[in-house]
Amino acid sequence: MFLYKLKLSFRSLAKDKLNSIINIFGLAVGMAAVILISIYVQHELSYDKFNTKHERIYHLISLLSDAGDDLQPLEICKRLTPENFANAIPEIEEITQLYRGYTQNVTIGDQHFTGIRCHYVDTNFHKIFTLEPIAGESINLFSNPNGVVMNATTAKKLFGTINAGGKEFKMFGRLLNVNTVVKDLPLTSHYDFDILLPFSGFSGHANFKSIEYHTYVLLKQGVDEPAIIKKIENSYSQLLDDAYGQYGEKTGSYLQKLTDIHLKSDYSPSLKPAGDIKAIYVHILLALLILAIAIVNFVNITTARYDDKLNQIGIKKAIGAERSDLIRDFLGRTLLMSIIALLFGVIIAEILLSSFGDLMNRTLSIEYLSNPILYYGLPSMTLIVGLLSGLYPALTITRYNPATIIKGNLQTGKGKNLLSRILLIFQFSTSIVLISVVIITQQQINYMKKTDLGFEPEHVIAINNLSGSQKQGYSTIKQELLKLPEISSVSASHHLPGGGASGQIFRLYGSDAKTTKKFDEYRVKPDYFKTLKIQIIEGKAFDESQVENCRGIILNETAVKNLEIDNPLGKLVWFHEAKYEIQAVVKDFHYASLHEKISPLMFTCFKHNGNINFVLLKVKTNDINGILSKVKEIFKNIDPSRTNYHLFIDDICRDRYQLEERSQALTSYSSVLSILLALLGLYALTLFIVQKRTKEIGIRKVSGASALRITTLFFATFAKWLALAFVISIPISWYIMNRWLEQFAYKTQIGVFPFLFSGLLIALFALLVVGVQTWKAANQNPVDSLRSE
Repeated sequence: MFLYKLKLSFRSLAKDKLNSIINIFGLAVGMAAVILISIYVQHELSYDKFNTKHERIYHLISLLSDAGDDLQPLEICKRLTPENFANAIPEIEEITQLYRGYTQNVTIGDQHFTGIRCHYVDTNFHKIFTLEPIAGESINLFSNPNGVVMNATTAKKLFGTINAGGKEFKMFGRLLNVNTVVKDLPLTSHYDFDILLPFSGFSGHANFKSIEYHTYVLLKQGVDEPAIIKKIENSYSQLLDDAYGQYGEKTGSYLQKLTDIHLKSDYSPSLKPAGDIKAIYVHILLALLILAIAIVNFVNITTARYDDKLNQIGIKKAIGAERSDLIRDFLGRTLLMSIIALLFGVIIAEILLSSFGDLMNRTLSIEYLSNPILYYGLPSMTLIVGLLSGLYPALTITRYNPATIIKGNLQTGKGKNLLSRILLIFQFSTSIVLISVVIITQQQINYMKKTDLGFEPEHVIAINNLSGSQKQGYSTIKQELLKLPEISSVSASHHLPGGGASGQIFRLYGSDAKTTKKFDEYRVKPDYFKTLKIQIIEGKAFDESQVENCRGIILNETAVKNLEIDNPLGKLVWFHEAKYEIQAVVKDFHYASLHEKISPLMFTCFKHNGNINFVLLKVKTNDINGILSKVKEIFKNIDPSRTNYHLFIDDICRDRYQLEERSQALTSYSSVLSILLALLGLYALTLFIVQKRTKEIGIRKVSGASALRITTLFFATFAKWLALAFVISIPISWYIMNRWLEQFAYKTQIGVFPFLFSGLLIALFALLVVGVQTWKAANQNPVDSLRSE
């Protein structure tokens, strides 16, 4: 019996190919969207859960602010050890810290390797985080001060094998060896590394007095976690207050769950790009909207299809079919379509997975058996979608008694048409909202990229990965670079223009310690302002005569306002336990992203070339490759073994908004899909209406109505639904985007264009879909129309 009904269901689908294809395609697209976004969401939510003790691991966050300001979170802490902190809190099982070491160079024999990512860690780091040894020491991973922990990929790169335990290499000009090789960390780790170096062998990195260290706490099992968390926070907050309270700073701290770092941080994690829990919610909503539109199409088309088959249902009921049997037949057919749609949805998801992963900047994979979301979720989704899609049509169409159906005395139009209108309005409202969101997001991205930053990043190149000899030979390099006619200016800095800054505190000389202010700091060399075209409002820039013993600082306008002084030039400040003089003020510029307001910024001129991280070049040629080959040759003359890299400052400034661009791209694709599905549904619905009103069209033609008049009349039926969808979508779009724009300190204004454009675009598409079919029917021979049954 089952096979017989299955055969009948396939025959029914084959008889009405067009509507079957539209329904199955719509459901398949909706399911593919759910599959792809489910994989992405599962990937994002699984960060750091590979650590076997992740439920007991917390990240310690510092809170600091000037008096009167809000406390600002910092992901790093002061140096903490069992002796100065953890031993006083017996509920702490382990405390460990990590100091970010950036990239380094490795030498093995006559081979040179660059870009090796390094961090410095405590010797108990592996007691908190899960590291899986595969070669070398397997228990005391950091027991050797000159030994390092290396991941498998790096061991293979450097030595050609993962069995690299005990092998030697040079870094920092000293001989080190591989103590342990561990498996590569999963992609879902909030930190990554090529090499981990123990503080015990690099004590200089273990004794910084300022806030420098990523700090992780492992609580003992079975403790009262809320109480212990409060105890740890109070203890560390007091330590911060002892260090900074005398300067008028407000302090605090909090413990953050390890698994919250990736998605729920209220700071920007530096060890690895973070995600955003709000974006996860948006992506889930987009997938559900697409699936909902597909289900709406299904309900509309299915109800319309069976409206002209009521006689068949009446006959079946007259010969003894029970309503429950008919409902089961309906649901069985829709469930079959849902299963077919799932198969096509999986195929679509597999085809699009790589492109979707690139779009979301993630490496994603579909593992149906090992991923519980897919293993249990896909069958459940198929069942729910099949039943939900078929339930309303089944209950509606089977509720009449056979005599009423056969006599044709049904009053079915009003209720069904009302639901169809509501569903159609929902589809078009959703499409208009999504298009408006895409347009406003793009306007904000364009605004951020085109806003005058207050300096000129164009044609400024930063050369990095400098060796010690190249840093010490900076003066020679600068002289040689300036001999090239394609270069107009050269400078150097510790910080990347447009990137992060150091945090510093100082106060006006002679003032109370509690008036100390907090500033961002850029450490630079002479000609920095000339190279980046930063405008000096008053005073003078650093020059070569100051380099040996510079006691001058330069402030931006916001810093001057923060100090609450007039005529700042010549004023003395107390900084680094010495007197400095304010020698210039520069115009405010956006050195951070437009998410943030411009903060107080100070510039200092440093003496030691060892602090140089970037050499900056202002070029006046479009032949970038040509000038770079000349530039790198000059650097190689100082150190032939070194491979230097280059960065474009304007790229860095543009790349700040990649998260917004990815969200905008995903919303764009979602908008296209929603429009496509809505138009497919409109097409099927219009086709049904035109077929049902064929005789009416013929009568109007005989009465003298033109094809244009008939087409206009039919479109007017849909136009009022579109108008209502437009009215509904405007406040929803405005509210969503107004809330989204609140995250930006500098933002575009929402005008009427996004709403008008999205509404007109949807109206145009609807006009084309409805117009083509009604125009074709209106131009049909009226005799044929009047003969139609």
